[in-house]
Amino acid sequence: MVILWIFFSSNVNADTLNQAMINAFNNSDELKIQRASIRETDEKVAIEVAGKRIKIQAKQILSTGYSFSTSCGGFCTSTTAGASLEASTSILDGGRADIKMSIAEAEVKIERSSLKAAEQSVLLTAVKAFMDLRRNMEFVALEKNSVKLLQKEVQAAQDRFAVGEITKTDISFAESRLEAAKGKLANQTGLLEIAKEQYEMVIGSVPGELDNPPPLPKMPSMLKEAKSLAAQNHSQIFILKQKVIIADLALDLSKASYRPTLDVSGGISDSSQTSKLSTNVSVQATAVLYTGGSRSSSERSALTAVQKARSQLLYNTKKIQQTVANRWAQLNIARALIVANRKQIKAAETAYRGVKDEAEFGLRTTLDILDAEQSLMAAKVQLASTKRDEYVAAYELLKAMGLLTTKNLNLNVEQYDVTKNYKAVRNAPRKNQFFKLDNLLKRWGQ
Repeated sequence: MVILWIFFSSNVNADTLNQAMINAFNNSDELKIQRASIRETDEKVAIEVAGKRIKIQAKQILSTGYSFSTSCGGFCTSTTAGASLEASTSILDGGRADIKMSIAEAEVKIERSSLKAAEQSVLLTAVKAFMDLRRNMEFVALEKNSVKLLQKEVQAAQDRFAVGEITKTDISFAESRLEAAKGKLANQTGLLEIAKEQYEMVIGSVPGELDNPPPLPKMPSMLKEAKSLAAQNHSQIFILKQKVIIADLALDLSKASYRPTLDVSGGISDSSQTSKLSTNVSVQATAVLYTGGSRSSSERSALTAVQKARSQLLYNTKKIQQTVANRWAQLNIARALIVANRKQIKAAETAYRGVKDEAEFGLRTTLDILDAEQSLMAAKVQLASTKRDEYVAAYELLKAMGLLTTKNLNLNVEQYDVTKNYKAVRNAPRKNQFFKLDNLLKRWGQ
């Protein structure tokens, strides 16, 4: 009972794969940068909203100068003061402002999708860091066990040499393998330290004991289904679709340059020279009749950009589906290798025990024992490596399908609300309103 309690309590504090992903998600500087980029892009919509509003400005003019005049018998000082209030707005712009706003909103959607892609990259990096560290821990444990076994083999060889069963050459073989194993142990220990540093950088915490990873998430039963999910959920495909929309809008904007514009402006001014208020209102209509072919060139360029964006969408969709197929194959390869490795280990263990037993009757040499031990060791190392490859391939497949999300993995993290800042700034708040918003963002920890 005491032994079971000790084993259970030691596993209670072990780091789990899910907790590692949660910590990486919460501590990621990359995600903080991407979230700031979203808020920055939100302001583009606010700028376009403000562009459709009336513009009002006040001016205060005070000038002093010298002029020659006979009235004052030489150079005279003259001072002029004035103030004006001016307003202007666009009544007709050929739809340019609405198109620019639609482009800005599409750019916001792109940044939001880029955040989803960054979140999946962070989670995949966390999986790799966790599984790499587990693998390296297993490598060190295996090398330590190998060193212990070879130390016993060296001692056994020396005992057999003492009674004349083997020669000095057999002892040298055993000692050579022992020193080689010590070298491998030193190498794996160094690689383990590197893996710990990588883990701490990615996860944001010092690693402790690592728990066994949970069962793999549910995967599609067929490759065709996996490709279909990728086409629906992959962030890059969504981004490219938005870029097609932006290219179409840019084409509309180039066509809008043919349409006339109508602007209205007015003002009130006061001058110290006249001591009277004066007002003015002006209406300006503009229609560009000829630009030497530049508008036609811009329209052709925009049309080419549309074709390019659609080709990129088609091409990258095929590439993403190819990536899905590659990850699918890698996962199946890893699973097949695990089955083969386990059978190899079982056979190698049987062979190792048999060689040791036969050596006691002089039927096998020390070199045979060492070879059998090395074969068993290699099979165990390969299994540890292949287990890591299986998990990494599975999570890479999820990412390729666009499903490596906190929601799909059921991770208990606080989701960043990409709409909160957008709603707050979309209508272009005034300066004092912005500072209130800025204080609110600080309270959100953003």
